[in-house]
Amino acid sequence: MQEPVKAIFTECIQTQIAAADQLQEPLMRAAELLVDSLLRGQKIYCCGESMAHASARHFAHIMLTGLQFERPPFPVNALHADYGANDHEGIFAQQILAVGQPSDLLLVLNAGAEAPRVSRAMEAALSRDMLIIALTNDADQDVVGLLGPDDVEIRIPSRNAARVSEHLLQLVNMLCSLAEQQIFPQEDDS
Repeated sequence: MQEPVKAIFTECIQTQIAAADQLQEPLMRAAELLVDSLLRGQKIYCCGESMAHASARHFAHIMLTGLQFERPPFPVNALHADYGANDHEGIFAQQILAVGQPSDLLLVLNAGAEAPRVSRAMEAALSRDMLIIALTNDADQDVVGLLGPDDVEIRIPSRNAARVSEHLLQLVNMLCSLAEQQIFPQEDDS
């Protein structure tokens, strides 16, 4: 039984190494876009497809409450995923159409190949002239085609939904940490 466990750890480590090599530049661009939006007083909305929505909600929570130190809350809202909605695939898009403003920011997360709810939210964001940060993966078929030249994609180097989910959580923590460091450099004790 130890071999399957060791194989999972090995796959996690290999994905971490590949991510460390490939994601530095897009992660920094995403952090700059995030910080610029916050400093200009724009709102940030986030959502995720399926199991990635939990990481989107976590991102909203730590951006509101702080990750590394006590600070004022950042204006970040996780879009509500109401499974009882009449238009399940349009639930995120409806919220963006209701409240999204030009130059607001939408952060989307996808751990799988398809992302119908997130794709519709991105289309709504584009119709509102919003910017997009997309956390995707090597299996993604929906999200990348909707990104414009000013948007940022952080593509996790894996097709395994479990490894991607682990990295989504790590990446949203990193984005929050980078935003805090740039906006409140006097608080950075690392």
